[in-house]
Amino acid sequence: MDLRKLEMLVAVVDAGSYSKAGERLNVSHSAIHRQIRLLENEFAERILVRTGRCVKLTNTGEILLDLSRRLEQEVAAAERQICERTQLRSGRLRIGTGTTMLVFFLPRVLDLLRKEYPGVEVQVMTGTADNVLEGIQARKLDVGVILASRAPEPPPDVPFVSEVLYREELVVAVGKTHPLAKQKTVSLERLIEYPFITQAKTSHVRRVMERICADAGLIPKISMELENEEAMEAMIAINMGVALLSRRRAISDRVHYLRIAGRRIYCDVNLVFSKSAYIPRAVQEFSRLCRGCCPGAIPNATQA
Repeated sequence: MDLRKLEMLVAVVDAGSYSKAGERLNVSHSAIHRQIRLLENEFAERILVRTGRCVKLTNTGEILLDLSRRLEQEVAAAERQICERTQLRSGRLRIGTGTTMLVFFLPRVLDLLRKEYPGVEVQVMTGTADNVLEGIQARKLDVGVILASRAPEPPPDVPFVSEVLYREELVVAVGKTHPLAKQKTVSLERLIEYPFITQAKTSHVRRVMERICADAGLIPKISMELENEEAMEAMIAINMGVALLSRRRAISDRVHYLRIAGRRIYCDVNLVFSKSAYIPRAVQEFSRLCRGCCPGAIPNATQA
């Protein structure tokens, strides 16, 4: 059985007759009829039967048609993959990330991606690490750049590949006129005297903050739960509370940052994508550019 015979079978079924299939494939209808007959001889079964001017599939024909369509899809997918390996002229890349990475890390990466592959359409969604992983698992996103704690290699049933790109320091941010604004460090016991501004419970930074307090047997007072760091920074600036933010976000003329006494807190920024035998070329190139744009490594620090 060869692919050409199956291609002719699909053409006859789609066109409804041998003559119309011949026009579509630019061959004589008798040649198509002969190939279908050879296919029937091969299986010793009728594949097509005439009903008036049209043809109809037998049960065997239905099986072969299903096989033919699946093979067409596989061949088309292989052709796309081979084409991608040589050139990336078009396509779409859907990226999930947090606002810190979007503002301070990804602009350079996206600029390079646009210059090297102007035909690739880029879409970006911001959310928590959990949101991004859910989006990748649901195939609504292709790749993510997220904050997450360093973890051992995931078990085989986990559908993600994760790679550490760089590390982000987390600091305490307060308003410029806040009582702590002139300090460089603060004890955790004094810090929790003030209300906290946080993101949702699914936020990695929120989990870090709650874990640090829980390890010390303390309970923070949550006054606001906001969607992103821009909103948090605005509320910190008017002294509505304190927050744990990335240091790069906290280097601002609106807020002052300090550290918790006796510790420095760091989180990993991870590149994540779906575990698969085939990684799309757009994801490969985005990953390459991310690695090339990583900030320098941070030596010996406490991992959150």
